[in-house]
Amino acid sequence: MAWESGNQLQSGKYTIDKELGEGGFGITYRARDNNGRYVVIKTLNDTVQRRPDFAKFQQDFLNEAIKLAKCTHPHIVRIDEVIQEGALWCMVMEYVDGEDLASLVENQGALSETQALRYIQQIGEALIVVHNNGLLHRDIKPQNIMLRFGNLEAVLIDFGIARDFTPNLTKTHTQILSDGFAPIEQYDKRAKRGAYSDVYALAATLYTILTGEAPTMAPVRAIGTSLVEPKKINSSISEKVNQAIIKGMEIKPENRPQSIEEWLKLLCL
Repeated sequence: MAWESGNQLQSGKYTIDKELGEGGFGITYRARDNNGRYVVIKTLNDTVQRRPDFAKFQQDFLNEAIKLAKCTHPHIVRIDEVIQEGALWCMVMEYVDGEDLASLVENQGALSETQALRYIQQIGEALIVVHNNGLLHRDIKPQNIMLRFGNLEAVLIDFGIARDFTPNLTKTHTQILSDGFAPIEQYDKRAKRGAYSDVYALAATLYTILTGEAPTMAPVRAIGTSLVEPKKINSSISEKVNQAIIKGMEIKPENRPQSIEEWLKLLCL
């Protein structure tokens, strides 16, 4: 059962303020700790709790939370602790007070190349840490990048479908996708995966924040619809950045840069 405003967790250490959102299997709340500070608490939602394989989801969630807690970086949302409330494991994370990149573009229009590359470099550096810890984010998109109020810092949030990976091993993927940002391999339940999967999504994010438009979905592109080059939508995009986006968004994983570092070099970052 979802928690409501006023519900207390950990014998009063945290008090639920409101629900922030619900995804394919996670639910996120804003809460206050006993010092009055806002935090974010994430756990598995009611739908997953009713599944016969809930115990496996719960174990995956716990393993993931422990690994994510090791990914410390200024541009990754900080995990304060992992708690057990009743039968549920939960992640307690910092509350990032700000606006997400999708809202910024929606309200102000496409970003300048300088501004966009600043945020992409920050998130790219964060992803290198994630990948070095054996994890993939797998849901990079403008909505999952927060901009802190008062400075120019981007923070990668919502690791809801992050999964540990061994490069190029075929595993079953959780079928939760963000169309336009998910690479073709994430539409196949048994597909090779690696850092190149996050390269695609980060390139697609750069495409969107520079053009104000989401790119064509990978499965539609795979059957013959061409990707409209970002420069054709926004002529002020440099040829270097235009080509880096196209290369990062190659349909076949083997044709993309194989790491975030490799892709950032195409952008001269």
